[in-house]
Amino acid sequence: MRAAKIGLSVVAGILILFVLLLLAVRLFVNPNDYKARIVREVKSSTGRELALPGDIHLAVFPWIALELGPASLGNPAGFPDEPFAQVHRAKLRVRLLPLLRGQLEVGRVEIEGLDLRLRKNARGAGNWQFGGGGSEAPGPAGHGAAFSSLGGVSIKDSRLSFQALSAEQVNLVVGAVAPGRVTPVKFSLRLRTAPTSAPMALAGQFDLALATSASQYRFTDLKLQGGLARAASAQPIPWEFSAASADLDLNAGTLHAPAFAAQFGAARLQGGLEGTQLTESPAVQGRFALGDVSPRELMAQFGMSAPKSRDPRALTHLTASGEFSYGGQQLRARALDVRLDDSTLRGSAAVTNLETDALQADLTLDHIDLDRYRAAPAPAPKTPPPSSPTQLPSAGLRSLQLEGHFTVGSAHISGLNLTQLQVSVDAHNGIIHIAPASAHLYGGEYSGDVTLDDRASPPALRLEQSLKGVQLQPLLKDFAQSQRLSGRGTLTMTLTARGADTAALMRSLGGHVTANLDNGAVEGVDLWFEINRAVALVQQQALSGGQSSGRTRFDTFKASADLANGVATTKDLSIVSQNLRLAGQGTANLPAATLDYQVHATILKDPKSGKTLADIPLTITGPFARPEVRPDVAGLAKARVQQELEQHKGELQKQLQDKLKDLLK
Repeated sequence: MRAAKIGLSVVAGILILFVLLLLAVRLFVNPNDYKARIVREVKSSTGRELALPGDIHLAVFPWIALELGPASLGNPAGFPDEPFAQVHRAKLRVRLLPLLRGQLEVGRVEIEGLDLRLRKNARGAGNWQFGGGGSEAPGPAGHGAAFSSLGGVSIKDSRLSFQALSAEQVNLVVGAVAPGRVTPVKFSLRLRTAPTSAPMALAGQFDLALATSASQYRFTDLKLQGGLARAASAQPIPWEFSAASADLDLNAGTLHAPAFAAQFGAARLQGGLEGTQLTESPAVQGRFALGDVSPRELMAQFGMSAPKSRDPRALTHLTASGEFSYGGQQLRARALDVRLDDSTLRGSAAVTNLETDALQADLTLDHIDLDRYRAAPAPAPKTPPPSSPTQLPSAGLRSLQLEGHFTVGSAHISGLNLTQLQVSVDAHNGIIHIAPASAHLYGGEYSGDVTLDDRASPPALRLEQSLKGVQLQPLLKDFAQSQRLSGRGTLTMTLTARGADTAALMRSLGGHVTANLDNGAVEGVDLWFEINRAVALVQQQALSGGQSSGRTRFDTFKASADLANGVATTKDLSIVSQNLRLAGQGTANLPAATLDYQVHATILKDPKSGKTLADIPLTITGPFARPEVRPDVAGLAKARVQQELEQHKGELQKQLQDKLKDLLK
């Protein structure tokens, strides 16, 4: 018993002595006397300059409290001659008695006016990396004071920057931190992506719980909000993000956020995500659903002018849903369901390489009327201006990396109606290959193979196209607003061209084209009327008082053309109707849009017998839109002389024989 009393007396004496020692330190030791030594030690161990122009205040009981400011720490060699960190005032407190028991209880940490500048040099080293001979490796586990609690953190009016990115007016309040305790966190700042960019406000709050391992965190009631800055005079676009809970495990490298909600301007998004290998090779996957939003309204919020479409109801409804995944430099979306107005797009799409922007897609569109999204046609001017050629987007085409397959149930494009449209695209290293391409249209079928080689300048184009069993009249009426030709049949073409714009491509066009049509008509030209005029001219008769019908019907229309430098040369034009046979040859200059044809018209007395009533040569010249059909006067005269000779051939032979007899007598 006495020994116990003696022991207690000794302990009490030691404590009293310790308290007296602390009081002596507080009374007789001025920390400001050690500034020079502190600066030298920092310079020796880190190679950095420490400036302590302000006073240092020290308290030792019941807290070891340190308050200083202003203060600054310089950059290491090889970085700009500016402070790495500056602080206007900093205060730190550690409770003394728990520290004697091996427990670290930190009071509230207060920092005001912090300016932290993070930089990288040309070698890629960061100025936040510390080293030096004064550092020592951490001691074995279990040594030193164990963390017990933190009274909180308060950061006011501070600034953090990394290269061109900076956070200004940073204010952070962290509540008391202790194992098993929920800690409230609240912050606000203004973010700039460049020194001259408009600031973006960002604020948030959440509750944070630390698991037994300091690397496990649980966020609850997470709410972030801010505004995306645009032009200085425009209002920022508000955005929000919230999640009821999110679990982050840095040891396992996992993130679990089963449900989140976000709003960006008029757009509202919901979903969930899971993350793995966050500290090594981050991979994230999840789902998303975009609520109904008007693209026109969203574009207006971004300061963009919505297109003036023919249909004012176009671009007023957009919804989307699907699943997404990110990892290994790939971003994928699958089970996509995107609805724009009354069209639905389904399938999958991916960026298979984020460094090269390589794309992959397999998409199906049920139907779409693209013309409703086009601008209304402007009134035609009295004097149409000369059309300017359209430039090929060479830079974009050369860098395009795409493997895709696209299917469209039905489409209305530039007045053209297509069904069962299927297109496969393979674009790599400046070569774009579209094949196969197929569609059903106007009672027939289309197939095509297109290759654009943009590796050299100018780009090279190759087209292989065919139309089989197509009704030409509605096709040309819808697509080209032309009714120059009707009939049902087949068109095939193999063409090549080279050029940086449409005009150059047309001037260099070469290849072969064939046409084979049945039961149609050539509109704008009445060959029967022109033939009758030619016959009357030769026979020196009065012209008929009738009018041209403006069309030439045919039973068959056949022609082929060889193209070189934009000029199509035809040698086998054949148009056949019941009592008329047309055969001709000539050229069509595509860049100039002009014709120059010589046609031989044969009128049959009887189609069955094939007996000829008359042969009439014609010329067809002029622009595509208004060709002129004229009789070949020289050819007509020659034909007339030949006809007269044939009619009087027998009489002339008899007269010649009589003359010969008279000479021989």
